[in-house]
Amino acid sequence: MAPQATTSDEWVDNEKVKRILKEHLDETDYRIYKALNEDGRMSDTEIGERVGLSRTAARRRRKKLQDEGLVDIIGVLVMQEAELAYADVFVTLDSSVVVEELDAFVEEVKDEELIYEIEEYMGKYDLLLRVWHASLSDVKTYLRSKLQDHEAVDSYETIPVTKTHKAWHKTFSNGTD
Repeated sequence: MAPQATTSDEWVDNEKVKRILKEHLDETDYRIYKALNEDGRMSDTEIGERVGLSRTAARRRRKKLQDEGLVDIIGVLVMQEAELAYADVFVTLDSSVVVEELDAFVEEVKDEELIYEIEEYMGKYDLLLRVWHASLSDVKTYLRSKLQDHEAVDSYETIPVTKTHKAWHKTFSNGTD
């Protein structure tokens, strides 16, 4: 018999979100994701206790979520805790540049250690680059060296981040979790 869940975590309250998630995750899978989001080092035994499954069943479901690419357990540097500067950089690509050069640019920025997220957009901007460095002055210098004279880049706009309140479904208060 499976253990009883030890938390009162509810399945998603928002009906619209619930309908979207049900195409990919059932309630138990979602609760496993939420538990791992709180602590990615949580053991399968602890997961099972949280969601009402045996250790074996919890491991099997966690592994399936990971194998399907729906859940990825990663370490994240919390910039404000480390007192690092970070910014969102909205990039407009040069539409006269051939597709292969644009693709090469994306591959180039993927390899940049100081760029921790890249999103592609439709509309006014083509890309969002999330960048970090020791200071905002360093962010500015770094971006000039990478973007200002790059043939694939038409323009870019940098917006420094002053505080993160919520990221990766975690809420931060005063720079702490």
